[in-house]
Amino acid sequence: MPVELMVADETHREAGLVNMQTDALTELDFYLPSMTLNDYLRDVVPSHPLLASALEFGRPGADKALRVLTATTTEFDSDDTGRGDSYRRAQRDSSVRWTGIRQLLELASGVAEQPGMPLRQCAVLDVLGGDGTLARAVREQGGDLSDRVAILTGDLSGEMVERALGQGLPAVRQAADQLFLGDDTMDAVLLAYGTHHIAPQDRLGAVAEALRVVRPGGCVVLHDFDTTSPMAGFFTDVVHPHTEAGHDYPHFTRGLIAELFAEAGTPARVIDLYDPLIVQAPTQEDARRRMCHYVADMYGVRAYFEKLGGTDACWRLLEQCFAHEDYFASLPESVDYNTRPVVYPVGGGYAAEIPRSAIVAFAQKAV
Repeated sequence: MPVELMVADETHREAGLVNMQTDALTELDFYLPSMTLNDYLRDVVPSHPLLASALEFGRPGADKALRVLTATTTEFDSDDTGRGDSYRRAQRDSSVRWTGIRQLLELASGVAEQPGMPLRQCAVLDVLGGDGTLARAVREQGGDLSDRVAILTGDLSGEMVERALGQGLPAVRQAADQLFLGDDTMDAVLLAYGTHHIAPQDRLGAVAEALRVVRPGGCVVLHDFDTTSPMAGFFTDVVHPHTEAGHDYPHFTRGLIAELFAEAGTPARVIDLYDPLIVQAPTQEDARRRMCHYVADMYGVRAYFEKLGGTDACWRLLEQCFAHEDYFASLPESVDYNTRPVVYPVGGGYAAEIPRSAIVAFAQKAV
């Protein structure tokens, strides 16, 4: 693309591309599976004002980051590379994780801090957004929250980002530690549901980038499961040995999260958050079966679950893995959550619930 055309193109200018070297654009492999970066800027960005106002591909080092990104394959691209297809299949029902998602977005957007107060729409970057699960959950489950929160989905996987765009969601492919957004462009940044996938050496960079792009007074929220939690144990004991790609990703501790934010220059408050998986079905047996299918797809362990021999065996495994009595007793403050997987009547049918407890850091950027 000639330099004079790049400068003349308003979309490129808004995305901060005027300072990039020409060959950094023309020689790149596909930014997404079916489009180059120029295609993305021309055909996608103008349709999403939130993208157009925040993108800045002209940041120092962006051209190098783009080259690394386009050469990257992730386990979430497809089932051939890990568990991408099965993960997306599980996420079709946006209600399963809605309890935790809503709490995280309330923290990020400030809704929880100002109950009952009218708020303007809050722009939230979902750094590890996959194919837009959180954005779809807000659209489908959010009620009043859907009028208060606008989500920009980010992800490392080109397949995930392209699927999000295909659902009409604003989305950008980027690494957590190299965001293609301008300074102070978002009201809040959320790092959740996969934060442990960020390599330990890149985690400080991810926190620093989140703080860079959030506006003064805005919030950064980081969510993960403590290394001693049943969820982390499930990843270690079940997911890692029984998935094609494995799951050798170290989780966080309260101390590590606090240290990351302190080193980044913005202290964080660390809290516990109940983040269960909940599915609904007409009968108790259907609820258990549906939960087993969800977990099998979500974590890429369908083949292992099939070897266990049916719903009863899979449910017993879930009861064993997600027993929370000892973990809840170890928390700094007492909690009143379900301690084990349970099925209960709801709305003329039944719900199956898998308890999960996450640790969450909440940091507010200085004004």
